[in-house]
Amino acid sequence: MFGFGKKAKKPDGIDILIIKADEAKNRNIYQVAFPSLVANDILSMLQKLEKSKLNTQNVLGEIGGFRIVTHLEALTGYDVLDDADIEAHPVEIQDFANMLLRRLEALDENGDLGESEDLAFIMGELTMLRDGSFVPQT
Repeated sequence: MFGFGKKAKKPDGIDILIIKADEAKNRNIYQVAFPSLVANDILSMLQKLEKSKLNTQNVLGEIGGFRIVTHLEALTGYDVLDDADIEAHPVEIQDFANMLLRRLEALDENGDLGESEDLAFIMGELTMLRDGSFVPQT
């Protein structure tokens, strides 16, 4: 649309997903940052969660009903120009996964979720993201 061409992925780059949660009270936009090296896996998992029946406020809390609006690929850096605005600060994928996983674990412990393959897959992926085993440590 703007004439930006695809550039070769840089293994040491940073990808950022801009995720919108229209019904959230505290923040409507999350910028989720992660290494470009694992971008396809993370994007695929979050798109699966976005399309699943788990993507509701009853299940995911504030982020429920989210949609991924932009994927910025292979950045070499970024500057936050408004330090006072929490939405201006990217959230590391480990922190974002931890936020979602805490919510799912609490509902699962209460028996509010039931059993499903989607739930098992998403919780497994989020656990690996939270623990850092999914994303290479630098």
